[in-house]
Amino acid sequence: MKKYFLLFSALLILIGSCSQHTQSLSEAELRAQQVSEAHGLDAFAQVSEVAFTWGVARTDGNFERRWIWNTKTDTVTRIMNGDSISYNWKRLDSVSNEINKGFINDKYWLFAPLQLAWDKGSYTVSLEKEVESLGQGHILDKLTITYGNEGGYTPGDAYDFYIDKDHVVREWVFRRGASEEPSIVSICEDYITLGGLVMAQKHNRSGQENYLYLSDIIVK
Repeated sequence: MKKYFLLFSALLILIGSCSQHTQSLSEAELRAQQVSEAHGLDAFAQVSEVAFTWGVARTDGNFERRWIWNTKTDTVTRIMNGDSISYNWKRLDSVSNEINKGFINDKYWLFAPLQLAWDKGSYTVSLEKEVESLGQGHILDKLTITYGNEGGYTPGDAYDFYIDKDHVVREWVFRRGASEEPSIVSICEDYITLGGLVMAQKHNRSGQENYLYLSDIIVK
């Protein structure tokens, strides 16, 4: 009986600890966590490799580059115009640093909702409920994150994530330098689920014929 009492007590302490952690989050921080979880944050821990093609559809011809990311070794391979180059994104030199800027940009388009968890601590966050989205004029909740002025390739930038009641990102807005005017308004479409990861394959830009796409996605 004593053994079972101790096990029950330990379980209550664990549950209480998790509850206190959740309660310590602000409403905006909790929503950011829920968005990441809705897009496969927990599943990502089991992923060893992600491959995808990042492209822009343009009237004068598409632009593409393919990435293969080994998440366990931090090795990244870029394939573009028939050439392939690999590097470790945790140990950069002057050449790979320039290539890595492209990887960080393209990875953000694929995993923007997960970045809310991965970048936690490097941004401030606020939440507005039931506002009109900029792209399609839908009534959604707006989660705004603003990065600090130091670190990263584009410090001080802000992102507005328009999310539905299921915590799925329907649009997101990039504001360079946290300016009031949007730099990019992206409408997220063609969601796909692979290996537990929920990813938008198409990003339409409001009022433009050009759009950005993520194709040939492989999750191992």
